[in-house]
Amino acid sequence: MASTDLDPQGLAGRIEELLEGITADGGPAVGHAAEELVRVLMRFYGAGLEQMVSIVRAGAGDTIVHRMAADPLVAGLLALHDLHPVPLDQRLTHAMGAAARRLGSHGSGLTLAGLDDEGRVHVQIEGGGCGTDTVKDVVAASITELAPEVAGVVFDAVPAGPALLQIGVRPSASPKRVG
Repeated sequence: MASTDLDPQGLAGRIEELLEGITADGGPAVGHAAEELVRVLMRFYGAGLEQMVSIVRAGAGDTIVHRMAADPLVAGLLALHDLHPVPLDQRLTHAMGAAARRLGSHGSGLTLAGLDDEGRVHVQIEGGGCGTDTVKDVVAASITELAPEVAGVVFDAVPAGPALLQIGVRPSASPKRVG
């Protein structure tokens, strides 16, 4: 497999596609067996990866584990098996900061709201208007790059504040006629 074929998001999508094809072609029983096979293989590889991380930590400390986690493919595997050396909340905060830097002044109205029960990250976004889709794309890409284990990014609009009250000088009563 070429290194260009190792996109974590692409591979996850391909696994889903294959499982759906197996279920469609072989029926529910075959689909369930295939899903169980994937789960068992995940546990097997996860246990091996956990042992490898333990060996690296024992021999070289956390520095090497952090260097391994800097690679997107390895970071995805570590995150998938709860072995990533940087906690998820820190990676999300870093992702939001990276997105804000890329967006410049357009990234000022973004707030990380948290993670829901389904594993989706909620981001509050102020305003709407020009460039909102680009802002969302940059934020989502930054989050999925640094936290590949999240189930998605949901953008919530920030509720509008109270309406502005215009204060002005009231015109005086109709002028009196002179003359």
